[in-house]
Amino acid sequence: MLDEYIEIEGKYLLHFKNYRLTPQTKGLKYECHNELELSFVKSGRGIYNIEGKLYDIEPDDIFVFNNIEAHGIIHIEPSIVLENTVIMFDPRFIWSFESNLFDQRYLDIFFNRNELFENRIERSNKASAELRRLFREIEDEFINKLPEYQLMIKVKLLSILVVLTRYFGYIKNDGNDDSAKRKRDLLIVNKVIDYIDSNLASEISLKDLAGIAHMNSSYFSTFFKKYIGISPMEYIIKKRLSRAVEYLRGTDKTILEIACLCGFNNSVSFNKTFKKFIGKVPSDFRQHENKLTC
Repeated sequence: MLDEYIEIEGKYLLHFKNYRLTPQTKGLKYECHNELELSFVKSGRGIYNIEGKLYDIEPDDIFVFNNIEAHGIIHIEPSIVLENTVIMFDPRFIWSFESNLFDQRYLDIFFNRNELFENRIERSNKASAELRRLFREIEDEFINKLPEYQLMIKVKLLSILVVLTRYFGYIKNDGNDDSAKRKRDLLIVNKVIDYIDSNLASEISLKDLAGIAHMNSSYFSTFFKKYIGISPMEYIIKKRLSRAVEYLRGTDKTILEIACLCGFNNSVSFNKTFKKFIGKVPSDFRQHENKLTC
């Protein structure tokens, strides 16, 4: 089972994973992440719950999730294993300032949707076959790891995003094409996110972040949400919880140690926030994850 990352300057910006799920092993529904997500169903059938709306799952289905949509597979048909390929990526993986390929419009399928958008990509659209081909080619790149495979993966991911924008009619047309301003804005967003990443264990205030952007707090909140999809403080909470999940899964650190490393004042606050977003307290989550890996 493939489980691969792309790391750039110490930051994990893309995660590619193949899941093999059965009714017995589907596990905890983990919905708290800041990454954007594309999901390709290779085989099996079931039901997705996305923000309370149910979608049936069939082979060759493709789903799109932004960073605020709660989602999880709530049913798997027992007749065949559900094989699901997932690409999760930080928006910064797309914001490539060293390249002429830069354009925030690649992310419109996540942040600039019109009223026709559905999380499950239209099955009858002929362009769906192109999306499936690109998913498989990304998987092949991870398997073979030829020279510059990470760059090729980015090219193919950008191709997926362009196909989604071009052929499915899901994007708002607001007539605003000021790419120079978008680039300046995203440089600021990058600077703020880098600061958050480097200071997760410390107290981070909205005023601190607004100061980095040279904006007042109210305007900065609106500015940040425009590009990231959630408020700055919600982003910090989700980032801390994502890091906590990594510690719970991959280390034997105590709950209190993890709470401190992830910027929570104490274990009580950590437990309360973790349960609110994840659905279990950290100790129960770790126990559940250990069972799945046994």
